[in-house]
Amino acid sequence: MTPTTLVDLPVELLSCIFLHLDFRDVLRCRGVCSSLKDFVDDDSHMRYKIELAVAGMKDGVHSTLTVSDRLSMLELKRDAWRKLAWTSQKDIPATRNSASWELCGGVFAEEENRRTLHFWQLPSQIRGIQWREWTLNDVGVSMSDFGIDPAQDLLVIAEDIGSLCRMHLRSMTTGMVHPMSPPGGVLVHWHEPEHAYSIQISNDHLAVLLTDHRSLDSELVVWNWKTGAVLLLLTDTDVLSFVFLTSTYILLLAFGEPTEDDVGTNHIGPGSNLCLLVIDLDRTRPERVRVDDLDFLCAFLYPDLHDRCNVIDMVLCAAPGPAWTPSSSLQVPFSISGEDRLLVVTLKIAHGVYWEVSTLTSFIPSETLLSAVKSLPSGQTGRVFAWEDWGVYGSRLEVAPQEHLLAMPCYVHGTSFARHIQESTQPLLFPFTIEVFDFNPLALRRALLSSQAEGGSSGYQNDAAIVATSTTLTGHHSTIFNDEVTTYYPYFRRAVEIPGRDEMEQVLFDALLLEEDSLILVSSESVNSNPFYRILTF
Repeated sequence: MTPTTLVDLPVELLSCIFLHLDFRDVLRCRGVCSSLKDFVDDDSHMRYKIELAVAGMKDGVHSTLTVSDRLSMLELKRDAWRKLAWTSQKDIPATRNSASWELCGGVFAEEENRRTLHFWQLPSQIRGIQWREWTLNDVGVSMSDFGIDPAQDLLVIAEDIGSLCRMHLRSMTTGMVHPMSPPGGVLVHWHEPEHAYSIQISNDHLAVLLTDHRSLDSELVVWNWKTGAVLLLLTDTDVLSFVFLTSTYILLLAFGEPTEDDVGTNHIGPGSNLCLLVIDLDRTRPERVRVDDLDFLCAFLYPDLHDRCNVIDMVLCAAPGPAWTPSSSLQVPFSISGEDRLLVVTLKIAHGVYWEVSTLTSFIPSETLLSAVKSLPSGQTGRVFAWEDWGVYGSRLEVAPQEHLLAMPCYVHGTSFARHIQESTQPLLFPFTIEVFDFNPLALRRALLSSQAEGGSSGYQNDAAIVATSTTLTGHHSTIFNDEVTTYYPYFRRAVEIPGRDEMEQVLFDALLLEEDSLILVSSESVNSNPFYRILTF
């Protein structure tokens, strides 16, 4: 008998067809009839495909585990993070007089005496990643800063020689010149001395922000590190922080006001208000350019700041990179997807009659900005989105604790954000609370639908609260912007109290770092004569 409908096909053939569908298409088919619903619910491949997407993960193509095993591991990982129940704890000593460190792709790296680098591969019992550590005893140059990308075995070392900046492209594991780098393995840039670095890597792109300590002049340089070609050279006092929004879009945090020239083209001119600029690297040229001459793709404006308001510091963070993939040697069953990420803007602001200092945190799901970018007609540039067009319902703006450190911006990973709250009158002493905010859009939609079906309960196993009520800046924080600011984007909030190991222990921690399989408590030299890192592994 010839099949007349989809459900008449043999199960084996139906499974092969569904394997090639996007999870959204699988869910649409599931809603067609009870037969397809039963097929999807009973097929481990389909359940894995759906749960992987809802968890914000992608499949590990190098893993040899069965789909059933991967699904079980995914459920273990999800439950562990829901309950903030780590499987192990390990303390490692911190290097004294260390000027810089990096956390990327499950690898923690720390510099010592500007010539030595220590690396730790963070473990995961759930995903089967083993602890590993290694050291490059002498990299051969004096390091001003460094960046890493474990997926490409890439180590980028910044060396300053007067006004010459040399970016050395090395292997993380051997310290030798990276085999994919241009001849010589060095990129060169001329700049003013006395500056700080921000180094980010996304596939073939290496982006470096150099900020002058004295004048606050900044330069953002983007190379194709495999060819050595300069793609962007942006210079301005208003260039403050950046991330890769996609593999070809850079998101820039800057000051500026939208202006229109004689031919109707929008520019971002000098100004005191905050904005996010999207730069398309496929449209840039290697010539030096200022922000007000930049051919940007689009801009997202924040509300107007009050006249009696001064931004002391601000930073934009997101991790991992949009196209990041773990090293094939790890053979992980699954890893975090770059499709949905959380962008976090942290602002330290003096405001009001007495110039009170407050810290604000702006949480922006990447889908908010990317959906706006995708709405642009082909070829259009210079589009400006007002705060009301994107920020009110597409983000969350909240007051942060004063101890939230801008100097250690590894508090965001994937769609999650972590911070620690100290209730004690003695700042930063045990016990304190770890909070994790999760802005995963698919998980939120599922939970909110479940909540409606169950008559208003959270529908999330009572181990995470859904914050769905609005946030309004009130009290003295209402003096930061000209108008009242209210935001609505929902999120999960999870919290756990961290006790001391025993009643006699009083340990100071001054930062909390977040990775895919770990929370890392930092006890630095500023608060501890014997600095160390406490790694909580999931």
